[in-house]
Amino acid sequence: MALAKVEELRDIESIYKAKNPSGVRMIIGMLLLIASQLFSLFMISIDRDDPFDMLFFWTKVVIISFCLFSMTLTITRMLMKPFTTQISPELLTVRSKELKPSDIKEIRVQGYFRPLIGIIPVGKRITPIDFCFRFIEQEDAAIKELREWASRHEIKMSNKHFMRWI
Repeated sequence: MALAKVEELRDIESIYKAKNPSGVRMIIGMLLLIASQLFSLFMISIDRDDPFDMLFFWTKVVIISFCLFSMTLTITRMLMKPFTTQISPELLTVRSKELKPSDIKEIRVQGYFRPLIGIIPVGKRITPIDFCFRFIEQEDAAIKELREWASRHEIKMSNKHFMRWI
């Protein structure tokens, strides 16, 4: 009787709220890079007739622009509303994208407090931006259920650092 109840519970879909990871380290890094590039631009005199100096100047401008763009993108993603992650018996749904167990190479959990989840699809080495998140409610229960789902489908789940896009 108890075994039947456990099997019944296993077939129920679980829905958890999740959020994009905080990009505080990325923002701090970009701010430091922008500050160093601006400092370099203002401390070095540039001769407008020298092509090397102009190349140096425009390279710095491009680097600063890239850093501002990435910082803006990170802040925008940080401020996005939470989304749902659904764990069902045969599918894992993240941001309305369904993942079958055969589509997943590995699931990585990074950190202990407010852990970051990264799902690496088959054929990829870097976690896509849509499959990187953290649970915001019932974190322990969600991660425990994700571990059980991964072990049931023989998907490797590890506590490793993973690379992700912005």
